[in-house]
Amino acid sequence: MKKLILFTLAISLSISSYSTHLMGGQIVANYIGSDSTGSHYALELTAYRDTIGIPMGTTATFEVYLQDTSGAWNYLYSSTVPQAGPSGGIVPSIQMVYGVEIYMFNDTITFPANGNYYISWQECCRNGAIINMANPLNENMRLTTYINVDSASPNSSPSFLTLPVSYLPAHIPWSYNPLPFDPDGDSLVWSLATPLGAASTVNGYEYLSDSIYSDSAGVFALDPVTGSLSWSASLVGHFEASFLIEEYRNGSKIGEMRRDMQFIVIPDTSNTMPGISNMQSIPTNSGGYPYVKINPGQNYQLHLLANDADVNDVLDMEAYGAPFNFSVSPASHSVSLTGNGNEIEGVFSWTPDITHLSPIPYIVVFRTTDFFFYYDETIQFEVTSEVLSLTNIEGIEISNIYPNPANNKLFIPISLDRSDNVSIEIYNIIGVKISENNMNLGTGNHVIMKDIDLNSGQYIVVIRDKNGTAINTQQLVIVK
Repeated sequence: MKKLILFTLAISLSISSYSTHLMGGQIVANYIGSDSTGSHYALELTAYRDTIGIPMGTTATFEVYLQDTSGAWNYLYSSTVPQAGPSGGIVPSIQMVYGVEIYMFNDTITFPANGNYYISWQECCRNGAIINMANPLNENMRLTTYINVDSASPNSSPSFLTLPVSYLPAHIPWSYNPLPFDPDGDSLVWSLATPLGAASTVNGYEYLSDSIYSDSAGVFALDPVTGSLSWSASLVGHFEASFLIEEYRNGSKIGEMRRDMQFIVIPDTSNTMPGISNMQSIPTNSGGYPYVKINPGQNYQLHLLANDADVNDVLDMEAYGAPFNFSVSPASHSVSLTGNGNEIEGVFSWTPDITHLSPIPYIVVFRTTDFFFYYDETIQFEVTSEVLSLTNIEGIEISNIYPNPANNKLFIPISLDRSDNVSIEIYNIIGVKISENNMNLGTGNHVIMKDIDLNSGQYIVVIRDKNGTAINTQQLVIVK
């Protein structure tokens, strides 16, 4: 291990110390509100640099451009802000070979009218050790975020939910997921792009999928479904990649943002990559991806075991994804030792709310680390009204419900082995509650007849017990 650290230090110290050594970053634009002066947005610039170069600038200047009817981009105005303290925090790195610092800059800007805008920030210079650029030390790092502004249909930019990972070993299969995410629920498309310099793309950029940089068994690739990146690097050194997210609403593109990242590949043969050992126990969809379906109101727990062949390594597991950010019924994740060597158990627990119903699955990333290397596993969770199983909880059994649209009646068979309070709720397909009935039922079999007057369409019927726990969720289709 000591030889590895000394070797990497030798690489780092050979770099010029007269530039900023920018490694990556991103700009996120979040909608605040609109009034007579325009639409207001909060900007957040995150920039990463190594600690070998000169310090990061104390201010950042955002430039705002507006697209005209011909498609040309016209400079509108600029805004300069100081660092949002505290900045300079350290990203987790291997034995502090050299520091990777995070700098934050926040601003509030106003777009005066509806239209297409992009926000740009740039600074000199990139890290001179980057191998897959022709002359990185003379290249600015430019970050952009494009957004369609419509006061009648608010829109925030997409973003990424996981922190960058800087270090990985050569010739070892590795997985990382930046976790693309859109707060408005818009459709996202992600891809790899050429990094931007001062005026256009950087000179002499080579994609890491090139056979020079990737082992044949692990070509650098971004999964189009989950956004997960996989790579088995064939060379030691510093490499740059740019990730692009495009967002679409009703088939029209309404936004785009990019994250630049630098990967540092080291010649490690002494440290084993940690990982989750029981991924094969998770169900998969038709595409072969780990995929779990959950009904609203039903608790789901996933127990993941992680270990490392290096018995003295201490492990940890982190989890990222939209389910952890919900204000109502968020998911949780806890980690504990199993007592089997350095093995740990991560427990994901979630009881989705009816408002979490979505045909688009939630992507959750589970990141295992030995505080030297990091490895991501990606699982999709779909919250569905599909009947996954009929549940018998605390003596309450629900059979299939059935409607009679001709006379606006809904019939719900319920069997109880003791008296209980039961509530019946109906939601439309976007999660808005249409009706609710509460009743006390005695022991025995019941067929509840509920008057309904619903338009043709899909609905969700939720049955809850006296504690408010959803004990059954079924889809209701009305055809008139």
